[in-house]
Amino acid sequence: MITRRDLLKTAAAAAGASRSFADAPRDSNVLWRRSPAATWNDAFPVGNGRLGAMVFGHAVKERIQLNEHSLWSGKAAEDDRPQTRAALPKVRQLLFDGQYAEANKLAQAEMMTPMRAETFGSYQTLGDLTLEFRHSDDVTDYRRELDLSTGRAAVSYRVGGAGYRRTVFSSFPDRVLVVRLETDAADGLSLRAALSREKDAETAGDGEVVRMTGRPRPYGVEFAALLGCVVEGGSKKVDTDGFRIERAKTVTLFVTAATDFDEPDPAGRSRVSLDGAVKRGYAAIARAQAADHAALFNRVSLELAGPDRSAEPTDERLAAVRKGETDPAFAALYFNFGRYLLISCSRAGSLPSNLQGLWADGLTPPWSADYHININIQMNYWPAEVCGLSELHDPFFRYIERLRPHAEKTAKVAYGCRGAVAHYTTNPWGHTALDGNIGYGLWPDGLAWSSLHFWEHFDYTQDRAFLRDRAYPILKACARFTLDYLVADPKTGRLVAGPANSPENTYIAPGAVRGNITMGPTMSQSIAFAVLSRTEKAAALLGADGDFAAECRAAIAKLRRPRVGSDGRLMEWSEEFGETEPGHRHISHLFGLHPGYEIDPDETPELAAAARKSLEYRLSHGGAHTGWSAAWVTMFWARLREGDLAVEFLHKLLRDSTYPNLFDTHPANHGAIFQIDGNFGETAAIAEMLVQSHGGRLRLLPALPSAWKSGRVTGLRARGGVGVDLEWKDGRAVSATIRPSVDGVHRVVAPRGQSVVEALENGKALPSKPGSLAVKKGRVYTLRFA
Repeated sequence: MITRRDLLKTAAAAAGASRSFADAPRDSNVLWRRSPAATWNDAFPVGNGRLGAMVFGHAVKERIQLNEHSLWSGKAAEDDRPQTRAALPKVRQLLFDGQYAEANKLAQAEMMTPMRAETFGSYQTLGDLTLEFRHSDDVTDYRRELDLSTGRAAVSYRVGGAGYRRTVFSSFPDRVLVVRLETDAADGLSLRAALSREKDAETAGDGEVVRMTGRPRPYGVEFAALLGCVVEGGSKKVDTDGFRIERAKTVTLFVTAATDFDEPDPAGRSRVSLDGAVKRGYAAIARAQAADHAALFNRVSLELAGPDRSAEPTDERLAAVRKGETDPAFAALYFNFGRYLLISCSRAGSLPSNLQGLWADGLTPPWSADYHININIQMNYWPAEVCGLSELHDPFFRYIERLRPHAEKTAKVAYGCRGAVAHYTTNPWGHTALDGNIGYGLWPDGLAWSSLHFWEHFDYTQDRAFLRDRAYPILKACARFTLDYLVADPKTGRLVAGPANSPENTYIAPGAVRGNITMGPTMSQSIAFAVLSRTEKAAALLGADGDFAAECRAAIAKLRRPRVGSDGRLMEWSEEFGETEPGHRHISHLFGLHPGYEIDPDETPELAAAARKSLEYRLSHGGAHTGWSAAWVTMFWARLREGDLAVEFLHKLLRDSTYPNLFDTHPANHGAIFQIDGNFGETAAIAEMLVQSHGGRLRLLPALPSAWKSGRVTGLRARGGVGVDLEWKDGRAVSATIRPSVDGVHRVVAPRGQSVVEALENGKALPSKPGSLAVKKGRVYTLRFA
C-alpha cells in the first residue's frame, strides 16, 4: 500500500498532505465521490480568484476545464439614449393617469436600447488541460474528493497493484494552477498533457513551455495561458500543444494565465508567474497555498450534532437528505462549501464573483455568466461580512467603483439626473444603460442596491477610513440620483420612484392590461429609503455634507413607505393589481425584510405580518422554485424568527436545486443550469439563523431550527465590529463569546425563552445590565444563559 510518506516525501506536512488511498474521510469538510464526473456540473471546482478549474477525475483521460477571471468577449459601447430622457415625463404622466398599457408601450419603444450581444460580450472558458494516461482502465479503489479546508481536489485509484494520485489546487500567492501526479508503479507515469481551446486560440511549444494565445471574436480581451512541466525521474518532451511524459515517478504541471483586461502584456505576465512557480517548486507553493487558504477558511467553524455520515459519499448523503433523512452535519458541509466558493472566486485583484462565480464552460454560458445586479451579484456577497471574509468583498467594491463613471453618464444622458445609475445587468466594459425589455431592463436600482454593500462593510468593520474614502462617495452618488428621480405622486404628495419594474415580474391592471412598470413599486421605494437613510447617517458620522444630509432627511420624510393591501399582504405595486405569476421567483417587495431592515417583527409587527402573508401566498403558488429564490426565502424566514420554516427551505434547495457536487441550480429552457448565487445566499441564511445584528440589536440564535438540537459555531461576525461564538444544547443556548474589534455598546437579545444570567469580561464578572453590553476592543466577553 502507498503511504503518505511514500507519495509526499517532497512536500512538508504544512503543505496539507493528502490522505493515503485507504484512509476513510472522517471529515465534515470533504466532498467525495466513488466515480468520475459524468458532466461539467458534477466536477469539483478549485480557484484562486483569477484562475479556476473544474476537475472531472477520469482515470485514463482526464479533463480539467480552465477559467481566467477576465476572459471576456465584447467591448465598451455607447448605449445611452437621449430619447429616454425625452420620453420619461410622458411615461410618468401616463402611469399617474392610470393609462398602463400606453405607458408600458411608450417606455418600451422610446426608453430602451436593444441589447447588442457582440459588444456586451460574454464570459468565456480559457480552455482545457487534458491528461491522457497510458495505463489500463481497469481501476479499483477509486476516490474523488474536494477538501474544503485545504482548497484541493484529489483523485486516487489503483491499477493492478499500483496506486495513482492526482492533486489539483490554484494558488493565490503564486498565481498558478498546480496539478501534481504521483504513483508507486514500477514503470512510473507515462502520459500526454495538452492545452486546447475550441476556437479563437493558437498553441505552440516554446522551449520548456507550451503557450496558448488568442482573442475572442469579433471583440474581446487578448489572453495567454502557459503550461509548464517538471518531472522527477523519467523524461518529458514538448510538442505543439503539450508534453509527452515517459516513466516519471512524479509530475508537476503548472498553468498560468492572464488577459490584457488588467495586464498590458498577458503572455509576459503569465511567463513571470510560471517561471516563479518552477523556481519555487511544488513543496514551497503547496505550503504557501495551504497557509493562505487556511487563514481564510479557518476563521469560522460550524458543528451541528447528529449522526456522523462523513464516511458516505456526498452524492449518497444528498440523496438521503432529499428523501427526508436526518443529517444536520450536511447543512454544515453546505455552509462550508459556500465559504469555500467565495474564497476560491473572489480575491484581491480579481473581478467579482459572476453568475457562475469563476467557473463557466464554453464560449456562451447562460446569461453570459455576467454581473446581474438585480439580486444575483448582491446575493453572491451576502456571506462575506457575517462569515468573516470581509476582504473578499473588495472585488465587488472595486467593480462598482469602476462602473461609477459610466453610471454617472447614464444618469445624465438617459435621465437628466445627478449622481449615478445602473440597471439590471453589467459587464466589465462598463455597461449601465437601459437595455432589452422593460420587464427587466427598466429598473434603475442596481447601482443603488450595490452601494448598500459598502455601508454593510462599514457597519460590520467600523472602518471610518473606508466609510470616508470609498463608501460615502458611492452612497452619495446613488443618493443624488435617487433624489432627482423621486417625484411627487399628484394624488398623495408622497415621493415615488419611477417608472420602474418590480424585477422581472408582471402585473394585471384594470381591463386585463398586463404591464411591467409603475410609479413607486415597493422595492424601488425600499431601496430609496435604504440609500437615503444610509447616506444621511454616513454624512453624520463623518461630520460632512450637512446640507446634503438634510436634503436626504427631507426626502425620507415625504417618501411613500411600504403599504398593506386590503387582503393583508404587503403591496408589490402602486396599486392592488392582479398577478400574472403569483408564484414568481422574485419576491422583490420584501426587500425591506431582507436585505433591508425597515420591516422587523419587533419594530414593525404589522408590516412583518403583511410580509409573512405575502410570502405564504407566493409560496402557496409555487414560489422559490429556483435555488437562489429558495435561499432568499430561507433568509426571509430567518428574519421572521421562524427557524423550522427556514430550514425547510434549505432542504427544498437541497432537494430541488442542488447538483451532486453541491452547485446551485436554476431552471432554464433546456434543463437546469449552474448559478452560484443560491450557494452564497443559503450560506448567509444559515448564518442568519444563528446570529442577527441588524436594527441595532445583537440577536443570538434568533431562528434556531429544532432539527439542530445541539451545536457550536465560532467566528461569525456581527455589525458593530464584533466576532461571535455560540454553543447550544438541546435547543437552548449555553454560552456566547463576544470578541470586539472596536469599543461599543450592544443591545443583546437572548434566544427566545432565555435570559443572560452571567456576563464576564476577560473572565471577571460584569455588573448586570439586562440587554446592554458595553465592550472594549481586544477584550473577550462571555455570556451564559438560562
